[in-house]
Amino acid sequence: MFSSEAVETVSLNSVLVVENDTAMQERLRYILPTLGCDEPQITWADDVEMTMQLLEKPNFGVVLVDIGLPGDGAVELVEWLQAHHPQVPAVAISASRSEEAIFSALRAGAVAYLLKERDDLELSIGLRSIEQGGATIDPAIARRVLAWHAGHAADAGSMPDAALTTQERKTLELVVQGLEHRDVAQALAMPRLAVECRIKGIYRKLALGSRAETAHMAGGHALLR
Repeated sequence: MFSSEAVETVSLNSVLVVENDTAMQERLRYILPTLGCDEPQITWADDVEMTMQLLEKPNFGVVLVDIGLPGDGAVELVEWLQAHHPQVPAVAISASRSEEAIFSALRAGAVAYLLKERDDLELSIGLRSIEQGGATIDPAIARRVLAWHAGHAADAGSMPDAALTTQERKTLELVVQGLEHRDVAQALAMPRLAVECRIKGIYRKLALGSRAETAHMAGGHALLR
């Protein structure tokens, strides 16, 4: 059985999209209706100021945030959203697969990290997984997570809640090999949703671990959100 937290769902009935790239806007105009979110249910913003104004009346099921907005505005927006409207989840969409971009988004409070380079079907599957209470993870990101964990294994004692279990590492290793989530589920003899909920838990641990690392680097005096 999964905890109620593990299968907490996200509503795609009303979506706020924070994206300033015209081509990506057009892609999302195609993808979101395939998930049951038609154009009248989609609100568009292309900068942080406009987004905050729209969120004065928070009636959105989810906010999709382009982490590539100019400056650090996107990450700060996710932090602000987590602090002021924690009931509205933020999903990061990015062209970057760098550790800095991934960790910054998750540390700020994003519930998932999707890569723009993936095709429309893959992005659609990722959003559907999030809607059902799980999360997808790209092979490139899974590889980064494993490398990060290997580099910090010696510090696991200082942040045990962020340490990956054997099952979580095995899941990521299968993803890195290029297996789709349904194939990972078959290899591990578990339901697909269980795999996606496990991945969601890995995202949480990654965020927790990067927060702990930030605090350590700041001498324990960081203000963590």
